[in-house]
Amino acid sequence: MAKKIISLLIVFAIVFAGGYYTAIQLIPDSSEVNSGPTYATKPVTRGDLKVGINITGQLNANWGGSVFAPKPDGIEGTIKYVVEEVFVKENDEVKKDAPVMRLSASNLPDLISENNSKIEKKYEEINDMLKTLGNKINKNITSLSEVNPYDGIVISAPISGRVTDLKVKEGERVSDSLIANVVNDSKFKITFKATVNEFPTLQKGQKVLLNFSGYEGYYEGVIKEINPNKVPHTDKISYVHNGIIEADNPGLVQPGTSVGISTDNNGTAGTTLTYSGNVDSYLDQSKIFLTGFNISDTKTYLATEVFISENEFVEKGQAIVKIAGNDVTEDIQKDVNTIKEKLDEVETIRKGIANLMTFSEKLLVTAPNDGIVSWQRYNVGDTFEGSASSDQWTFEILNLYNSNQMSINTEVSDLDVNYVQQGAKVDVTVDALPGKVFEGTVDRMYQYNRDGKVVYQVNISVIGGDGLRPGMSTNCFIDAGQSLDTLLVPIEAVFEEDFKQKVEILKEDGTVEAIEIEIGLMNDRYVEALSGIEEGQLVVTGSSGDLMPSQSVDNNNSIIPGKNK
Repeated sequence: MAKKIISLLIVFAIVFAGGYYTAIQLIPDSSEVNSGPTYATKPVTRGDLKVGINITGQLNANWGGSVFAPKPDGIEGTIKYVVEEVFVKENDEVKKDAPVMRLSASNLPDLISENNSKIEKKYEEINDMLKTLGNKINKNITSLSEVNPYDGIVISAPISGRVTDLKVKEGERVSDSLIANVVNDSKFKITFKATVNEFPTLQKGQKVLLNFSGYEGYYEGVIKEINPNKVPHTDKISYVHNGIIEADNPGLVQPGTSVGISTDNNGTAGTTLTYSGNVDSYLDQSKIFLTGFNISDTKTYLATEVFISENEFVEKGQAIVKIAGNDVTEDIQKDVNTIKEKLDEVETIRKGIANLMTFSEKLLVTAPNDGIVSWQRYNVGDTFEGSASSDQWTFEILNLYNSNQMSINTEVSDLDVNYVQQGAKVDVTVDALPGKVFEGTVDRMYQYNRDGKVVYQVNISVIGGDGLRPGMSTNCFIDAGQSLDTLLVPIEAVFEEDFKQKVEILKEDGTVEAIEIEIGLMNDRYVEALSGIEEGQLVVTGSSGDLMPSQSVDNNNSIIPGKNK
């Protein structure tokens, strides 16, 4: 029981002491009741004011582009690539021109051999075309440098002999592909028939004697052919053996002339064959044609010069006629152009071979710019194929992030959004790199609704540097502006009244006066005063009139109330 009484007395004493202490604190001294309010003040100073906000966000790397294997431009065929070495892996940082992968082309020798074979075939075609063109213009040519389409065609005698059947006249249009006929009438051929009984006395190479109507005496000839097989004669009651005799022309013997044939008996005529022979043709003759040209009413080929006359004797190679004109030039030029196209094809293949020869030098792939490897397609030993016609993604081997230019996407509150302007400077720091400050800029700013609430999004571009990696947490100070050597008023001294910004200044007589000021920039400590106040003036930051009876204004001019002494 005594213990309970003692406990109650202790509790009562504590409550009484607390009530007494509270009463003392709330009841002011008589000296304070009778005197005026005390003011806390701070002077208007001059200095620099920097305004901005601090936000956080995650660092992102911009896409730096793809790295490609060399495309076989100018090379015909498919290249088979083999990955020989890989110098990087994902998330590695690489510098511009540093090697990232070494490739080889396994089928390069085969492609070079194939293209050399193509060149050989092309040249075979070109030589055939040159030969055809040479026949067309009646000239032996080995290259296009020997051809001038404006020279036209000079047709020459293919053999020595007499010109017959001349079809062209100087200055007139050529209307027939046959130009003339050149014959060597110094020798001729005779066709003859021998009866079955005469055949055994005749043989190839045997000399015979010939008797021409209108010519005296006999002329020698030689049996060149005699068919051992008998054939029915035209009388249809007997058989004969056909043969051919060659002989010198004794004068003006012409084809169609009948001739008697006798065996030779030591220079005198022996047995005369039953059937007379017939001069079939001259031994050597050649018809001259305008070959390779389409003679038609729509084409005009002119005989610009005719160098010989009918029945005139010419030597082999002697010019007979020149044929020219626009249509001739055009036709020849078409052939020249076709051959040029073939030569261009050869040159293209040659360039392709040259490209193949140097292609291996390009198979060490290097980074096109600084960056970080974000994706790698192939490993050592992998293969892939591509040609000049393949799209570029066939040759993609890895991707890079651009470490020189990075970005931060983050949000700002509606209280801070007014401090953010596009193009504003941003100081970026990361915890992983203490002491380093990276330069940034507000790239863009936009807003959108999320769950019915407006969200303000800010994109900051950051100039990269050594050590920065995607995913790092950043602290960003967005510069909202600054004012140098300006008047600074403590922010707690500024208040708004009637939509005007004002401060109270403490006058020399101890009274205060509210004055209007024009404000500029502000941060969490100071407001820039553009007008209405002067440096050194004291502005009221607190008053004892605003305190509870037990509070007072400390001598250090703080707005935090202190205990009344």
